[in-house]
Amino acid sequence: MRGVLMMMFAVAVCGCRPLPHLVQERRDSVIVREVLRDTVVRIEADSSLIEALVECDSLGQARLSRIMEYESGGRVKPPAVTITDNVLTAKAVVDSMEVYMTIKDRYEEHRVDIVRTVEVNRPTAWQKVRMRLGEAAIAVISVLLLLGVARVARWF
Repeated sequence: MRGVLMMMFAVAVCGCRPLPHLVQERRDSVIVREVLRDTVVRIEADSSLIEALVECDSLGQARLSRIMEYESGGRVKPPAVTITDNVLTAKAVVDSMEVYMTIKDRYEEHRVDIVRTVEVNRPTAWQKVRMRLGEAAIAVISVLLLLGVARVARWF
């Protein structure tokens, strides 16, 4: 009996600590955000140039004698020049342009999350064996105590 108690005491004194089990889980995620915004694109005004020599004839009528300088713009054709009743008219039509647009900005964000889960209080195989031995020892001690109580009860 004393040997069993010493063995149970030795098992109880030897403490055991489970090793933490580390479980890693990797989560990849992509977050896509789209932002709509209105914007104005301005295009600068353009111009063209014509420089001509105007002379009067013997009847007093103005006429174009010679073109001295001519320059066309990027979007503007040369002006249409007319002389009517001694009035010079040069007409070139172009205005500044504005284009209204909706721009869609797209932002992608790549995220990698690593989740570490540490499992604690998970008994090892040796700890499970020791628990079963402890349960068996408790059962044996209970039986011995019951037998001892039965013997003492017979004496009375």
